[in-house]
Amino acid sequence: MIDKTSDIVLIHAYLSDEERKSVCHKFIKQFKSFGYDVIITSHLPLDKDTQELVDYAIYDKDNTLIDDPALKGYLIHYAYAPDDEGNPVPLFNIASREFFKNNTIFAVLRLLLAGVTYAKLLNKKIIHLFDYDGFLPFDDELIENSDIILNQEKQAVFYERETEQLDIEHWGERRIRHWQIMTLIMSCNVDFLYRRLRMYPNQHLKKMITQFGMQMGEELLGYVLGVSYLNKRENSFEENIEIKNLEEISKKIGFEKQQVYTDAEFPWICLAKDPAQDGYRFFAMAPKGTIHVKLFYNNELYSAFSCSDWGYRTDYFAELGLNNITIHVNDEFFREYDFTDPGTKTKILMHSIWTDAPQQ
Repeated sequence: MIDKTSDIVLIHAYLSDEERKSVCHKFIKQFKSFGYDVIITSHLPLDKDTQELVDYAIYDKDNTLIDDPALKGYLIHYAYAPDDEGNPVPLFNIASREFFKNNTIFAVLRLLLAGVTYAKLLNKKIIHLFDYDGFLPFDDELIENSDIILNQEKQAVFYERETEQLDIEHWGERRIRHWQIMTLIMSCNVDFLYRRLRMYPNQHLKKMITQFGMQMGEELLGYVLGVSYLNKRENSFEENIEIKNLEEISKKIGFEKQQVYTDAEFPWICLAKDPAQDGYRFFAMAPKGTIHVKLFYNNELYSAFSCSDWGYRTDYFAELGLNNITIHVNDEFFREYDFTDPGTKTKILMHSIWTDAPQQ
């Protein structure tokens, strides 16, 4: 029998409905069956039945959400169409900061800090972090990670969705790709994680997002945890970190992740400057379910349509004579672009980027 008294599992949760609760409760029970103590941290009050499942429950009502588009990060949709032989051919990609409802990274960092602080109070040595909507069929991976940290002198085991690359080609352009380190699963030395999460104030992190284009929460997390090339510049880089590939390990261990995909609940709708013409490209997509959209051009109904499950709709509006574009989703006001406001064009350029595929 492996001794797990030095380990603790931290689940950071947002249990706003019965589906989320059910998925999370199943996950908690699984960890308890493995023999781990479990902490849950949340920005929503936790029901009594959730509290009774775990060993420790922390409720933090200060849910720090960011609605400034400049700090939300980009989501990108890549559009393809089949050629005559059925092979996918790229058409365009649309990257927008308006596809996020909020950036929750500071809220997540607060929950992680609350959890690891309590783990430190309990004299735990290793903390395993998970989003609430996953599931592990067995805990061999956690046992391996504990051995890596305790006996191989690593400070943490992270899981990356994208590897840092300082000079890559992306749709005909050169760019930097930051680490994308996931909160879906992670194992850390408690003292290491406590130290890193207390290192940077939010204002500094906001500056890093805008200055260095760390546009996603996962990208900022790589910097917070000390594995970014930017950490090397400021002498805050961490050695002795093991980074595994998320998808490879997930398949290997049967890890079910993101069973409740919250980002998909918000419609992906934006206007972007056309790169080749004096006008704007409109894009609307429903990553999950169905949305019913009404599009108004200069206060007159222009079109009404529906999109479902990653289906999208595009349009083009010439800049000449354009006063406003108003969008309603499911019969409720969603967003307006007021071109009588001099700042609207600048905001569109800052928030959304349309890129046509390179010519073959």
